[in-house]
Amino acid sequence: MPTDTRHVLHTIHTATNDILSGYDTMVERAEPEILPTVRDLQRMHREHAAAQANWLSRFAESGEDDESFQGSVNQAVVTIRDWITGLDENALSAVRDGEQKLLDVYDSTMTDWTVDGDADISDGLTRQFAEIEDKVAALPER
Repeated sequence: MPTDTRHVLHTIHTATNDILSGYDTMVERAEPEILPTVRDLQRMHREHAAAQANWLSRFAESGEDDESFQGSVNQAVVTIRDWITGLDENALSAVRDGEQKLLDVYDSTMTDWTVDGDADISDGLTRQFAEIEDKVAALPER
């Protein structure tokens, strides 16, 4: 796992952008009963991504390209699920799984990280992790 602050930020920023790709598709297709939850998660991750990009700018890096194939997969999964079963309350357990995977990225990336003078970034990422954990706790389990 990366131990350099830039690598930590790029890894987490990529995972955040990937999950946002799914939410950007989901918000267009979700049933009204889950739309507030989806929009809330989308808003939170958009704020997190903006903060991560701001931190990257300290290193003269933009993070503009921080997205992986997983973002496209997330969009496709949302679309296919909508076609097959719809995006109603039953979809929230899959949302929970996706959020848990993002928490795993934060956890595994930050575990081996040597903060080295970037305590404010570490504190910010730790706050983001806690915010995601709180949202996950409110989502239904399978």
